[in-house]
Amino acid sequence: MVSLNGKFLTKRQMFVRLLVVFVIQILFLWAVAFSQQEKVLSLQQYLNKYKDAPKPKHTIIIPAISFSSYGDTTVKKKIELAGQKDVLAWEKEGGYVEWKVDIPESGLYNMAMLYLPLPGKGLGIELSILIDGKLPFDQAQKITFPRVWKDTTGIRKDKKDNDLRPKTDEYPIWQEEDFKDTEGFYNRAYYFYFEKGEHTIRIVNIREPFAIKYIKIYNKDQIPNYSEVSKSYLSLPKTKDVLVKFQAEKTYLKSDPILYPMYDRTDPATEPFHVSKIRLNTLGQWNWKYPGMWASWKFEVPQDGLYKIVIKARQNFQRGMSTHRILYIDGKIPFKEAQDIEFPYSIRWYMKVVGSKDKPYLVYLTKGEHELKLEATLGELSPILTEVEELTVQLNNLYRKIIMITGRDPDLYRDYNLDEQIPDLIDSLNSIRKGLLKQAQDFERYTGQKGGEAELLKRVAEQLKSMAQEPETIPARINNLRDSLSGLSSWLVYRKEQPLEIDYILVASPDAKIPSPTANLFQKIVKEIQAFLYSFVEDYTNVGETYQGQKVIKVWVGGGRDQAQIIRDLINDSFTPRTNIKVNVSLVQTGVIEAILAGKGPDIVLTVSRGQPVNLAARGALVDLSQFKDFDEVKKRFNPTALKPYEYNGGYFALPVTQDFYMMFYRKDIFEELNIKPPQTWDEMYAVIAKLQRYNLEVGLPYQRIDAQEAIDAGLGTRNLFPTLLLQLGGSFYNKEKTKSMLDSSQAVAAFKQWTDFYTKYGLELIYDFYNRFRTGEMPLGIAPYTTYNLLATAAPEIRNQWEMVPIPGIKRPDGTIDRSTAASGTATIILSRAKNKQACWEFLKWWTSDEVQTQFGKELEMLMGTAARYNTANINAFQKLPWSKKEMQNLMEQWKYVKEIEEIPGSYYVIRSLDSAFSAVIYDGMNPRESLWRYTKDINDELERKRKELAMYNK
Repeated sequence: MVSLNGKFLTKRQMFVRLLVVFVIQILFLWAVAFSQQEKVLSLQQYLNKYKDAPKPKHTIIIPAISFSSYGDTTVKKKIELAGQKDVLAWEKEGGYVEWKVDIPESGLYNMAMLYLPLPGKGLGIELSILIDGKLPFDQAQKITFPRVWKDTTGIRKDKKDNDLRPKTDEYPIWQEEDFKDTEGFYNRAYYFYFEKGEHTIRIVNIREPFAIKYIKIYNKDQIPNYSEVSKSYLSLPKTKDVLVKFQAEKTYLKSDPILYPMYDRTDPATEPFHVSKIRLNTLGQWNWKYPGMWASWKFEVPQDGLYKIVIKARQNFQRGMSTHRILYIDGKIPFKEAQDIEFPYSIRWYMKVVGSKDKPYLVYLTKGEHELKLEATLGELSPILTEVEELTVQLNNLYRKIIMITGRDPDLYRDYNLDEQIPDLIDSLNSIRKGLLKQAQDFERYTGQKGGEAELLKRVAEQLKSMAQEPETIPARINNLRDSLSGLSSWLVYRKEQPLEIDYILVASPDAKIPSPTANLFQKIVKEIQAFLYSFVEDYTNVGETYQGQKVIKVWVGGGRDQAQIIRDLINDSFTPRTNIKVNVSLVQTGVIEAILAGKGPDIVLTVSRGQPVNLAARGALVDLSQFKDFDEVKKRFNPTALKPYEYNGGYFALPVTQDFYMMFYRKDIFEELNIKPPQTWDEMYAVIAKLQRYNLEVGLPYQRIDAQEAIDAGLGTRNLFPTLLLQLGGSFYNKEKTKSMLDSSQAVAAFKQWTDFYTKYGLELIYDFYNRFRTGEMPLGIAPYTTYNLLATAAPEIRNQWEMVPIPGIKRPDGTIDRSTAASGTATIILSRAKNKQACWEFLKWWTSDEVQTQFGKELEMLMGTAARYNTANINAFQKLPWSKKEMQNLMEQWKYVKEIEEIPGSYYVIRSLDSAFSAVIYDGMNPRESLWRYTKDINDELERKRKELAMYNK
């Protein structure tokens, strides 16, 4: 008998346990060995492999029309396009094109492409590049080529004298851009290694159509430093008494529509300024934070000569850090120092003179028009962040190896012998520790201060040192290691950001006097007094114009002011001119239902929660939209069941605005390591769960506890997996009359048991942070609303290209198809019964939910806030025009066709709460699933009957 953790085991039991552990470890080591053989190199590994290779001074131009083959796409040779002759038009995204090229000398080369974006969805062009049929490094899976944008209207004004953002449209021009890193931390042109001889270059189109003139294989010339350039200045004329000022908010061109004018009211010296009105007077802030984002300005100088450049800036975002910009004059970097212009942290505006500490750098300009461009860059931070990212990936892989042996909750009384099971454990810990310490030292040298932002790197290094010295303590500290990984990932994301705000730019003579960047004390006091007085007369809730009269409709909008302003602009541009109906838009955050019930609400509310329309309709507060003659035509814009939650007593009381449904997310890299394919059915899901659990990896299934108010507002939709399982089994929540719950049916009991078994038999976790666990790889598979994509795409750069979003598992039917039915969630728009001009309100709802307007709103929202705000419109045609890649769109549309909405009835909030209680009784109290569900179904039916009596609905 052997004692283990207070329990006695026989020799036979000990043998079986040790045999299981041995098999798991053998499988784990085999998987690791397999993955090391097959895995594509990271960029850093690739560069290290070829670090001694030469960089030949050859330039090879490959005409695009000389392609050798193509597949799964449409390409056309064009004799002329937008001023360029003999080009290749790649008119539909997807597919590939290949070229043959002869390399005269082995070595590392940069690659560039002359391209023209074609009309598409408005995002950057995404490509993969393969050399001789293989990815050279992992980051080559997705390389982005930007579009160019231009403000087409200038800053506009509303009738209240507030500034409105200018309209921004794409400005398609031919550009030569390098294949470079814009998403990671390398932040420069990639190097590709070619042996001498013939090679095949394949470009795969991931997203957006474009035309291409040529591919260029070359090496960049070295940019001379300022001391070399300035030697030629001795004979050049110097200017005097010239001061050219141009406002930053009035850009010429820009890389992203999100670089729109901002407003600052903190200092009266900001130009232009008003104490109470909105003046769009700056550019940047947090919107100008990612490397590769740029803006340019046109300006004129009155004479030939040397000029200094001064930028009125504020960098009060990255505390204790500097942010960086590259300076271009007429499309070229004038000298090496202009590749990294530093903007230090300050809470106040300051004048940044481009130059060294003791004197400005001068540039020679000829009389006439010029273009100045500033591009965000990581500067000297790039090699530090690149190395920290590589170390983080190494540590993440090591962490995964450890938890594959110990699990997330190791037995603290067991010796796992990790240093024996993972032969390179100690060496890896020490190697990563040394790397982090070196980068911490470099970071401190770069920032000029000890501690601060480098402290995290030092703390993790100290932790790894202790683990290497005492490997037997690692299981007990596994949570600390995971927290360190999460901290490193967040540190990288934050460090990558390079925010900056600019008021104006000066191009001036070397001796020109520079104005003060801030107002004096007297001006600031006057400003504060005026602001206080204006606060009594300004209306900050209404967005844009306010109209009076019988034909005016009042619309309430939730969310932020920027979103409300987009809606206001769309109304002014298309709705009112077409219909002659005037609209007052108010920004309202809370109290919508209270205002409606009090009789003081608006005519239309644009976004209400899923459960609210039926509850309001039951009280006579909403208009039945089905009474309008063209309602059936409007219904066709949505999923066939999309209006089901808003149906009551044969009428429809809302139109869907947004819709969210489940998709499955999985880590491609981990699945490839373990030779697993994404599950298509629930039977396959059980097998995948078992295999992942053998390696102590987890699967995340959605579950969210709710409070009483959430139960009323949210609807049944995507709170948990039960509605999805019920729908796939052919069950329903209510009988046809919607008077009784059907949760005691055989389908409901089977779905409920399947749902609870995931937690009782398979041990899945109820509460977890899917985003962080997915990043670390300990939860490489999960089901979540598809809007989770937005978070992973923007906040997890270290796993870019390593994950995918696909349809959820389902049940295989006799004909071989897989039923992937799932419920959904979302918001709706309603018309209040108190509205005086109901037909005008209906015209507005038709306009708002139309293909054109929903597409435009979605695109402008993403332009405004980036990918994190990608719109989940319920309009199917509009959804297909949003900037998803071809593969992402195919997967989403495949799942959407299986979306089946759940009815909402008065009292359905009690269904949600009771279902949650029945689930808890099984999970926490061990109750039999059938007994638990039947018990709470009776309570549900009692509540539904009570609710019908309350609403005078009984027997109606």
